[in-house]
Amino acid sequence: MAKSAHQDTRGGTLLSETQAEYQAEQAAKQAQQAVQSLAELIDERQQIGDLIGIDFGIADVLVHDALKEQAGGVPHSCFLLATRLVPQSQAMPAPDDPTASLLLLRVIGRSPLPNDIETQQARLEAGQRASDTAHTWDQRPHTDQFTLHQMRYAGIRCRILGTFRLHRMSMSTGDWQLDFGADIDNYYAGQGMKIYKPVQNALQRITNFTRNLQGDQSKVEIGRLRYAASVKDPRAPEAVPVGFATQDLVARRTALFGMTRTGKSNTTKTIAKALFQLRLPSVPNPLRVGQLILDPNGEYANENPQDQGCLKNVRHLHPSVVEDVVTYGLVEHPYDEGRKITKFDFFGRRVASWTQRASLNASLQTLYQGKEIINELLRGETAAYIQNFVQTDMTAPDAVEDSERGSSVRYRRAVFVYQSILIQAGFPPPQSNRCFIKGLFSADFRETLKNNPDPDIQSWSDRLANDVLSWSEAGAWCEQLSKFVRTDAFKTFEREYAQKKTKRCNTGQETRKWSDDRLLRLLSIFENTRGLRLMGEAWNWHLDGQTSDYVDDIVADLRAGRLVIVDQALGDPDMNRIAAERILEQIFNRQKQDFIRPKWDEENSRLKPIPPIVIYAEEAHTLLPRGTDSDVRNIWARVAKEGAKFALGIVYSTQEPSSIQTNILKNTENWFIAHLNNTDELREVRKYYDFEDFAESILRVEEPGFLRMRTLSSPYTIPVQVHLFTAMSLNTQAKGTHAVSR
Repeated sequence: MAKSAHQDTRGGTLLSETQAEYQAEQAAKQAQQAVQSLAELIDERQQIGDLIGIDFGIADVLVHDALKEQAGGVPHSCFLLATRLVPQSQAMPAPDDPTASLLLLRVIGRSPLPNDIETQQARLEAGQRASDTAHTWDQRPHTDQFTLHQMRYAGIRCRILGTFRLHRMSMSTGDWQLDFGADIDNYYAGQGMKIYKPVQNALQRITNFTRNLQGDQSKVEIGRLRYAASVKDPRAPEAVPVGFATQDLVARRTALFGMTRTGKSNTTKTIAKALFQLRLPSVPNPLRVGQLILDPNGEYANENPQDQGCLKNVRHLHPSVVEDVVTYGLVEHPYDEGRKITKFDFFGRRVASWTQRASLNASLQTLYQGKEIINELLRGETAAYIQNFVQTDMTAPDAVEDSERGSSVRYRRAVFVYQSILIQAGFPPPQSNRCFIKGLFSADFRETLKNNPDPDIQSWSDRLANDVLSWSEAGAWCEQLSKFVRTDAFKTFEREYAQKKTKRCNTGQETRKWSDDRLLRLLSIFENTRGLRLMGEAWNWHLDGQTSDYVDDIVADLRAGRLVIVDQALGDPDMNRIAAERILEQIFNRQKQDFIRPKWDEENSRLKPIPPIVIYAEEAHTLLPRGTDSDVRNIWARVAKEGAKFALGIVYSTQEPSSIQTNILKNTENWFIAHLNNTDELREVRKYYDFEDFAESILRVEEPGFLRMRTLSSPYTIPVQVHLFTAMSLNTQAKGTHAVSR
């Protein structure tokens, strides 16, 4: 026995030799253990046949009915393993030996055998012999046992998904790690391999194998492996749990494709809950991810019998996360205390000073935002009078702070006219119902009205001498003003006013008119009633006195890592679309600001990361543009194409994959594909990854929740039965219990 280090007193030679021997012994032991762990993926009881043909992408396997029966069947899409390793052998190869590897195969169909013609002839003859009896052709006396044995051989064609092999993590320590490469580096035509069907623990390890692309890849269970819709037993050896690396969603694109009632919404809820659970105290490295769900049917925000609760109730998973779910809606809900209302005051706040631009912008912020919503409603109209109104900018000009008072008065007059237009469009007036007009219409102007031949215009001369009008009077007056500004009398007044106000300045003469383009463009909306009628569709989003914009609150909630559900069930579809785009615009711009102007984290001495946000787009074919790949005007397209660098992820679901721009599809990392009922849509998805192997199943099988899942960290597609989402209901909450997804 070699001496220990403390027994040697003459130098370090003996010590180093002892250490080298020990390290070599440990390395050899680790190598054998690594190969043994690889061999544990195969079970000799699950042997189904032999490899009889191979190239770099396809493997042909010879199987016998008896072995298939022993293994519990070999369904389409089934995983198989091809190897020269012998299970439980005492003489294992070295980890870096080429035979210390497993080829992962997927069954994709039948493979012809050289003797198929003879076998088929034998079946035909046996069938003819049995045709007038109650026996099947494989029973005695119609077929002898030797012939029957030969007929039970068949060929299976498999896709080669890649190679499991051991990889040395460190040359110094000798540690080995299971690695997967999505190809094979070589094959020998004259070398056989045994084929095994993995089940239970081995299958679970293969199904949930993860490429470590993003550091921590802890998974949450999303469903169970399911090869065939006809197999419904969740206790079958193949029905192993399937995990999903939730961090695959962060700053990534995720597609959910399938017909209605095939499980897209259920999968969305399951994913959203899994991502929400990353913040729970029991998670080793908690992560807060903001999530925005625009809920067109109210199923995420409101209790429903389908879920026996709703996604909103994940707030009760732990006392520490109760405040991390926020709901928004057009109206209050009797069972959702604390819901925030998605309305604001289109009239803005009362202005304290008309000569300070910062104060104006703060007071009229919601007026500006209301104008943007109205602009979107009118965007598709081509009439000149409507486009004049749409193109009118209501933000305060820099000139309001000039010493010349006229700019401030003209802007104040334009705001008054715009607010009066809202009244004429059907918006309810502010609660005070008092509109202050002092200083807006001078004595000279009122005198011009008095001399107008139109009695309707003439009558306003005295009424405008008052400092206050009711809002109904203000609306009626502005409609008359729109007629007056087109008369010769007004043009004469404008000319005389300009002559009086002309002044000298450094650049020559500057003319000050009573009106300006802003005022005249606004008044043009009265040329026809259609513009006002369309504007009136936005009144449902107006709330008197609500002078903060809910969009700002939503963005703040998301950046704080909360789950935000916007209930749009009661909204007009066009208004819901416009509201969603406003929210996305602000999220995108805010995240972009953090990217181009990052803040410094003093505590950790680094730039602060952008807070991650995931956005869910239900019915994506109505949101994402159908235009060319270069069309980036739509904010949904911008989020899908550019959002990743701004820590924005998007989960989009639709029945129509062909409606999504191809360059969005090409850059989508995570895929969940349920049943599609036509070849046009199927043609689109079969272009990507290995979905060609599942094309027939996707087209034929309508089983709800039966999806094909391919994610960023998974190197191959998994057929999965997604768990049915369930959540705590109000009655369950009352009992003080907590419900989780099955």
